[in-house]
Amino acid sequence: MALDIVTFALLGLVVGTGAALLLPRLFRAPRALTVFTGMISALLIGGLARIIMGPGSLLASSLLALVGAGLLVSVLARPDQRSRPLHRAPRHPHHA
Repeated sequence: MALDIVTFALLGLVVGTGAALLLPRLFRAPRALTVFTGMISALLIGGLARIIMGPGSLLASSLLALVGAGLLVSVLARPDQRSRPLHRAPRHPHHA
């Protein structure tokens, strides 16, 4: 049980830290929020997976925790607003 918790927490920390350090333009939230979101989501999803699948499934639970943490951390991502056009050119009516 303790090994599972430590594994899930470390996986979440890796996901959160990786997102904050490798993609800083996408994750504009404070780094601590991104890292803790990864850790908490991995702990929750890994714990639920362990409860559902049983104690002998550390590898499968860890994989689910890793994927789930990645998905939940991606909710914090905010792409650069400048990559989209700020405004559109006004349309002019066609004259007959």
